[in-house]
Amino acid sequence: MREKHDESLMQGFAKAFKPVVEANHPPGIMYHDPQVLEMEREKIFRSDWLCLGRSEEIAEPGDYMTMRVVDEPILICRKSNGEIAAYSNTCLHRGVEIASGSGNAKEFTCPYHGWLYDLEGQLQGASYMRDSVGFERKNCRLPTLPCATWHGWIFVSLNKDAENFDSYIADFEEKFGYIGMADMRLGFSREIPLNCNWKLLVENFIDFYHVGVLHRDTIGRFMKTTDVEYELRRDGRVFINEYDAGSHTDSGQVFYDPIESLKNKPPRFSQTGILNPNLNFFVRPDYVMLYTSWPVDVKTMIMKQYIVFPAKAVVQDDFPDTVARFKKMSDKILGEDFEMVESLQNASKATHFVPGRMSRLEKGVQHYIKHNIKRIFGPQGADDETDLPAASVAE
Repeated sequence: MREKHDESLMQGFAKAFKPVVEANHPPGIMYHDPQVLEMEREKIFRSDWLCLGRSEEIAEPGDYMTMRVVDEPILICRKSNGEIAAYSNTCLHRGVEIASGSGNAKEFTCPYHGWLYDLEGQLQGASYMRDSVGFERKNCRLPTLPCATWHGWIFVSLNKDAENFDSYIADFEEKFGYIGMADMRLGFSREIPLNCNWKLLVENFIDFYHVGVLHRDTIGRFMKTTDVEYELRRDGRVFINEYDAGSHTDSGQVFYDPIESLKNKPPRFSQTGILNPNLNFFVRPDYVMLYTSWPVDVKTMIMKQYIVFPAKAVVQDDFPDTVARFKKMSDKILGEDFEMVESLQNASKATHFVPGRMSRLEKGVQHYIKHNIKRIFGPQGADDETDLPAASVAE
């Protein structure tokens, strides 16, 4: 019985690898099976580079922030020399997290037994350990994690043998490096819990098929076409290089003058992209939006939203009003999406649901889905794109 189930499952995955106008969406197991999530934690989240925030969130020496990513505790801080470092947030004694939340500190003290660490991760003090045979404080340092910044965005990997960061980010540098985001400032960020699998939201953000229907009274009013040209890259990455959309205002007009590097672009210029494993990126004339989706368990997740504006906008007197206006429209748009992805989660286990055919408007969604299937279950067909280069492959 198990063999028949596995055979049927593989057939279902293979259907997702056909040309998009012949393909089906994948079996629901991708979104509701705890074993699939555990494989994703190990093969994806503990392997890839992960975007964990903005460098301006830890602007001064001693500034730090902490988080848990797939149950791994992480401490990010700005060292005395101004560099940003990432550590496993685990005391070298029994593993208790040595820091919590965010703030500024000259040192980190384990709240359990008082072991003391400096900003370099070096153990500075461990009481009652002098008579412990073979224990050498000077040899004790917090595990350091690979850490890099890209135009003000902080990336960390749980994999000490992670892909070279410059190679990893090359596609995004090619597409978005010109914007000059290092000079932009964080307008606001927030976390929102959802009752769905983490992949469903990532897929939703690249699904232009639904925009004219679900968002017809919000952003759908401002999009001239949803039949956009997708550019497919390695590792499930998808770019839409230019399309017509409005800013998150009632009128679709910009909040401020365009970003300096976008001044020669059309007034409703937009770009978007997916960066594996879980980052959605949107460009508008006067701001940039970044979303990351994080699994909590197989059917719940946390979405993190970051919005960066030109530095001169953030210091204007009316900026708090701008943020309020942005959030009001964003809440409407995201609320429409959230209801749908939570419904998709319910459907993934429905007894009588059979994944349906794909539309040509779902090329981007399909490309991302195929990448995740390959990461977990291996190649699934003759048209598999495992050798797809970093160079452009437009469809």
